[in-house]
Amino acid sequence: MPPIRALGLVSGGLDSALAARMLIDQGLEVVGLHLQSPTACRSDVRAVAQELGIRLEVRDKGEAYLRLLREPRRGYGRNMNPCIDCRVFMFGIARGVMEEVDARFVFTGEVAGQRPMSQGKATLALIDRDAGLEGLVLRPLSARLLPETLPERLGWVDRSRLLDLHGRGRGAQLDMAQRYGLSQHESPGGGCLLTDARFSVKLRDLFDHTPADRTSVEDVELLRVGRHFRIDPSLKIVLGRSAAENARLRALEREGRWLVEPIDFNGPVALVCGPRGEAALEQVMGLIDAYSREPGTGGRVRWVEDGRAHTRALSPGVSLGDFPQRLPVAPSPPGPPEPVTPS
Repeated sequence: MPPIRALGLVSGGLDSALAARMLIDQGLEVVGLHLQSPTACRSDVRAVAQELGIRLEVRDKGEAYLRLLREPRRGYGRNMNPCIDCRVFMFGIARGVMEEVDARFVFTGEVAGQRPMSQGKATLALIDRDAGLEGLVLRPLSARLLPETLPERLGWVDRSRLLDLHGRGRGAQLDMAQRYGLSQHESPGGGCLLTDARFSVKLRDLFDHTPADRTSVEDVELLRVGRHFRIDPSLKIVLGRSAAENARLRALEREGRWLVEPIDFNGPVALVCGPRGEAALEQVMGLIDAYSREPGTGGRVRWVEDGRAHTRALSPGVSLGDFPQRLPVAPSPPGPPEPVTPS
């Protein structure tokens, strides 16, 4: 008789890796499911799957996820984290993939009480029910604290070999990781940028100034890069903070986003989100100068318009106080951007 197949939501973190390993130890065949998201902190999930020796399915959360973020049915947590709706959304995707891969049930690395909004016992039951997976979601790390699931009742999983972890403590999980020899997981904690107050401010700014039908996953990905300055309702400027971010901004140039970059000095690349024009260009040049390695010393920048390259000397002397709003960004190393070879 072939082994029972289970589908696990795998984030790249420790808890989901431990849950998978526990079921593998009980003789189940585990398939991992990773849902790619522009708001996730973790990405090294393939190394985790390889270490566990499991097949990995990858799906995108897509544009439907952005609609959920704008108007979550059950509201937000402390920041722009709609944890309950997000879990229901993810489990809905998992339910479809479960059928595709012929799995009998879904499992996760959730720990009861670890996250206040979405991992209370009653909330876990509500999420399973709303996702159409009532009785079919096993949480191996906390199973003995939760109602018995179908896999346990049918004997596919031995409940006595599952755990009763609760709350935010990490000691038990770290001990298990050492015992199992797991090393590819990312550091515990975090995992979702929506719980970060600074990222939430930038996401709210995006939603406030961009209609839903014109907001893309790439727009949200851009929020992870650079210093963001809201100039007016139709204009935002993003500056690179390092050579790597400058390169990333170059790759994100699209219709409606245009680049201004240094020619003969070390300074940040600017990605301008909004219409072209003389006023916008002056704002951009002032910011590039202010955040260059040697502000006020001059230099030239270039941009492309109508297929033609244009250059202009900087206009030093613009004060950062002249800009209406700099949106919060994640901490970056102190000092000017990393050196960028002029081209």
